[in-house]
Amino acid sequence: MKRIVYAVITYTILLFLWSGFTQILPWGIPSAQKISVQSKENSKEIPNLIYLKPNTLTTDYFDKIFNHKISTYTTNDTFSWIITQPLQTDYSGYFIKEIITQFFVAILLTILLILTIKLELKTKLTIILTVGILTFSSTYLQLMNWWGLPARYALGVGANLIFGWSFSSFIVSKYILKNEEQKHKKRLP
Repeated sequence: MKRIVYAVITYTILLFLWSGFTQILPWGIPSAQKISVQSKENSKEIPNLIYLKPNTLTTDYFDKIFNHKISTYTTNDTFSWIITQPLQTDYSGYFIKEIITQFFVAILLTILLILTIKLELKTKLTIILTVGILTFSSTYLQLMNWWGLPARYALGVGANLIFGWSFSSFIVSKYILKNEEQKHKKRLP
């Protein structure tokens, strides 16, 4: 039981750190276009922020209609999916939710490794890689199709997911949830 708890904790930490690090990659935060139509002066200098006059793109009614919803927005020439939420000033909630998310993923990946404990390391990692590709295909490729998610972003976060799961599974399989052959090899002189 102790090894299972260590596996979940290790997975959670590695996946949380990896998901944080990957935000700096070109398909992470830098890929988002930043536009502001705030009537209040922003005290922070935000690089690459496009300032527009208030009410150029929005009205107060926009906030009322769009807030806390997934919406579509159509103009004469474009179609957009928009996810709107209140303006955040404290981002600690994102980190807490991300740790909970990665903890849940850690539990599921640990269960998968427990189910494959008798298999060789290479086989276990092939299974994790396959599940990672399956997860990427069924989420991000689907979002590319239905939501028009930019390919650079979808492929990038898909690669992040697959590498993160594979690398953390290697660490957990190699050092925490070893199969009997791995344990036996370690004991031999």
